[in-house]
Amino acid sequence: MKRILLLTILLPVFAFAQQGKVNVQQVEITEHWTVNPREFKEDFHVQVKHQEAPLPGGDLKREEMRALKRKMNELYPRREVEAVQRGGRSTDTLAIKRAFPVDFFLTQNPMIGGTPNDNTVAISDDGNLMTSWNSQIWAYDVVADTYLFAYPAKHPAFSQFLNVYGDTSLSLDFPFDPKLLYDPIRDRFIMLFLTGREPSNSATVVCFSSSSDPKDLWHVYRLPGNPLSYDTWTDYPQIAINEESFYLTLNQLYPDSGWVEGFAETVLWQMDLDEAFAGDESVTTKLWTGFTYDNKNIRYLHPVKTHMGPQGDTMYMIANRPFVTTNDTFFLVRVTGTADDPNDDIQVTIMPSSLRYGHPPYAKQPGGNQEFWTNDARILGAVRMDNEIHFTGNTIDTNSGRATIYHGVIVDLDNPEVTGSIIIDPEKELGFPNIDFIGAQRSDRDVVIMANHTGQTVYPGNSVILIYGQGNYGEVQTVAEGEAYVDALPWNDERWGDYVGIQRKFNETAKVWTAGYWGFGSNRPGMYIGEIAGPKDGPIGVEEVRRGAEMNVFPNPTMEWVQFEFDMPQTGSVSIQLRDMQGRYVVTLSEGNVKAGKNQLTFDVASLASGTYIVTIQTGEEMIARERFVKQ
Repeated sequence: MKRILLLTILLPVFAFAQQGKVNVQQVEITEHWTVNPREFKEDFHVQVKHQEAPLPGGDLKREEMRALKRKMNELYPRREVEAVQRGGRSTDTLAIKRAFPVDFFLTQNPMIGGTPNDNTVAISDDGNLMTSWNSQIWAYDVVADTYLFAYPAKHPAFSQFLNVYGDTSLSLDFPFDPKLLYDPIRDRFIMLFLTGREPSNSATVVCFSSSSDPKDLWHVYRLPGNPLSYDTWTDYPQIAINEESFYLTLNQLYPDSGWVEGFAETVLWQMDLDEAFAGDESVTTKLWTGFTYDNKNIRYLHPVKTHMGPQGDTMYMIANRPFVTTNDTFFLVRVTGTADDPNDDIQVTIMPSSLRYGHPPYAKQPGGNQEFWTNDARILGAVRMDNEIHFTGNTIDTNSGRATIYHGVIVDLDNPEVTGSIIIDPEKELGFPNIDFIGAQRSDRDVVIMANHTGQTVYPGNSVILIYGQGNYGEVQTVAEGEAYVDALPWNDERWGDYVGIQRKFNETAKVWTAGYWGFGSNRPGMYIGEIAGPKDGPIGVEEVRRGAEMNVFPNPTMEWVQFEFDMPQTGSVSIQLRDMQGRYVVTLSEGNVKAGKNQLTFDVASLASGTYIVTIQTGEEMIARERFVKQ
């Protein structure tokens, strides 16, 4: 493993936001490693650690939150409720293609999750899936049905992944809060986790892969957990990317303080993607601080992903007032400019909502007195579809007094207002949702919310909800059905979150992969993976194309011309199109009749810009073949 020390330079640049001043600083990353997972070593990795990861906001937040949840129970007592159907047709449902627990390599028994799990997931176009939780990584080839990491570290701990045996230059202090992301443009992964809970040892470890194979080389950077030197530590990461930059929001907390007085601020890191993926020793980075409105901190800024893949140099973020009984206020933050742009721009807009959100109560489990901790009403997931954003988070259903989820829609980002809905199921309480696009075309507005579920008669598992068209809601559909209630901590309120994972499969039509919470065995939490298809799903994925219709491509990569060989099941009229990695139309290469049997397609690519492209061959509504190639 290679370690490089760099200097840190802080260059103040100021940007102005409505009702507040945001400070922008250029920061040069100080520490960089390269890690090769193919060189995993056998190691016992003995650790003695506390059973529970830190609460978002610090340990003293627990009693403050318990008091608020008791207040919510008094204001909104529990009662039976029926599900509310907001439009929709019975045929517009999601299909659970695959669902399976994360398991041990040697025994295939389900693995026990962390406390909390903090589920996250990412999957590449060629089917390499990564998932993580507190505090391990699991990588699987869903096409070949094989584990990706080598023995003996088939599902390595974070310290194993970093390959720091005997190397104290990057010592980890109870690493926690993992996050994963896949970049479909560059065909690579990003992974991060936090370490340390004191100003002296707090840090964020950010890892950038060199390919779509998690076994290949990774470039690792360490961001300081006390970047402004006012004695805080870093907690609760949220991430997204556009075409140019990686965005990471974090909460800065004072140690040994309560949640209200211990919260310093939410900060935003912005890193140049090309430099980080290339493993440059110095990555151009900005640190944004001072997000306020009406002289109050804006907490939990949640970066918004884009539905067709990374777009442009603008990043939107959403926040609310999470630590309240009920509220109708949301904030939209827009940051424009690359990591090295001196003319960056930021706007903060307050948005009213048609429906109030509220602090979520405890969620019930079957049997005994075990309940689930639901944190607060922060934004937990968001996706942008051109000029429209859908987002979700925890809330209370004031009619039933139960924990459930909020779904918000912003239909015009230039004049933003929020249309809110609360999703209710008669048996399940819902929590820690996330959201992604599950449509087939850029103009679609179909999304899917994935959330953990539980109930007085329902063991902990996870579910999905389809939302399509103009406010049509499908049923709450089970992905993972729990086998037991969870009793992992020495008190009654079990950790249920702090988040779940969901990602659109970028090179397939109307599919997402999910990672969520699941109770099993001797009352322990596990991790469950799901492959979910929407109503507009079609046979576009590599593993779904018929064997006789697969395409061979040569040469690949190429600079001047490319040749594809494919089989036609029967003579018919086809459309052959070229698209970019985000699914955007580039050109129609050919339209007309093609004979049954083997065929060959050849065309000149010299005029194309460098990048990865997709050739699709389609007849009517049926996808005959699909393949990628790289133009150098």
